[in-house]
Amino acid sequence: MKVLSFVLLLLAVMHCAQAQNPAFQIKGKIKGLQNTEVYLAHYFGSSQQVIKDTAQVDSSGHFVFEGNETLDEGLYLVSFNKNKYFDLVLGNAKFSFETDTSDVVGQMKVLQSPENEAFYAFQRDMTSAYLSLQTKKKPEQIRTEMAVIQQKWIKDHANLFVSKLIQASLEPEIPAYTKPVKTSKDSSDLYKYQFTYYKKHYFDYVDLNDERFIRTPFLQKKIDKYFEDLVVQESDSISKDADVLLHGIKNQAMRKYVVYKIASTYENHNIVGTDGAFVHLAEKYYIGEPQLWDTTTIRKMKERIAIIKPLLIGKRIPEMFLTDPAGKLLTTSAIQANYTILFIYDPDCSHCKEETPKLLKQDAYFKAKNIAVLAACLVRDKVMWKKFIEEFKIQHWKNGIDIHINAKTGKEEYYTDFQKTYDAYATPVVYILDKSKNIIGKRIPVDKIQDFLKFYESKRK
Repeated sequence: MKVLSFVLLLLAVMHCAQAQNPAFQIKGKIKGLQNTEVYLAHYFGSSQQVIKDTAQVDSSGHFVFEGNETLDEGLYLVSFNKNKYFDLVLGNAKFSFETDTSDVVGQMKVLQSPENEAFYAFQRDMTSAYLSLQTKKKPEQIRTEMAVIQQKWIKDHANLFVSKLIQASLEPEIPAYTKPVKTSKDSSDLYKYQFTYYKKHYFDYVDLNDERFIRTPFLQKKIDKYFEDLVVQESDSISKDADVLLHGIKNQAMRKYVVYKIASTYENHNIVGTDGAFVHLAEKYYIGEPQLWDTTTIRKMKERIAIIKPLLIGKRIPEMFLTDPAGKLLTTSAIQANYTILFIYDPDCSHCKEETPKLLKQDAYFKAKNIAVLAACLVRDKVMWKKFIEEFKIQHWKNGIDIHINAKTGKEEYYTDFQKTYDAYATPVVYILDKSKNIIGKRIPVDKIQDFLKFYESKRK
């Protein structure tokens, strides 16, 4: 009993010590706010915020965020009154601040946090400088002088993370082009020079090995803009530029974040064929660098690669074995046509019912171009299948269902896992096949099929 009492006493003392010395404690006072809740969250990319704590505001606007779990450093936000918020930089997680809802930046006073003192001083200084210059200078002069003030501030506060945050918003400054520009070729050379320099130096102002940037909106925005505006949207180009970017990232948390952001962008991208970049990234940085990921993530990635890789643009589509309405075998390879539209649908799916008439309206175009439509029913229900065919009057299409009668037993057998073999996780799914049944397009909106084929044929001329 004495031993047990001692253990309980020790635990009580430890709990008391933790309560008196929390891992983080942020005391706030917001004038104009009372008897409500406020939230402390950190950014995770540009579109997500992760709530880390909630505090109750008293009648005089006071509240405290605190806890025994250490908070990761980065840019946080304090959210109040539904859609209103302001930012705080968390490095030292024990400080206090006071402000007013009527002017959060102007009235912000911070104690024991050099990062946040500098952060809000910078905002006030820049606003003041802008208002002062606005009355005396032209827009171009204002931009130039503001840039000088900003650069000086960054240099004077180089030891602060705030300085890195502000620097991350800067664009590369392209040196003057020294050659004469007189002809169209000269203009083309000038553009090439500017584009090449800008792309090469695009990430100069972001420390790609400082994982605090994961908890800011800046990194994801930079990555998104880089791959949307500066990278050719073809699988090989995306893969190459991703490799170049990741080559310089050694910090594991940052490496993991960047790989995830790029790979998830191209797994189901709206530009045809870019999922090849996803396969490249998944094989090289998920499977190839298992130390970055947990075993569940690696297993799921292997499963996803196994589905997507055989369905990349240029690959021959896996043979489909179906039964037609007459009970005969229907296969993809047996279809003789210049192109084949593979339309995988669920007869009970409302979206499929919307898209089928749109596809049907193109019959004249399909006939003129010798294009066949193979409509594969994903649901193994003959009644629903035949009702769908009759309702939408698609008897002239190649209609098939994955139900096969075993000649010996007379029982029904199924050959195809549509989700695993054709990535049919949502319906309808559209594949466009060439004469040899190679995939040339996939997940093309039904009303964009003609535009796609015109573009495809124009590239081959």
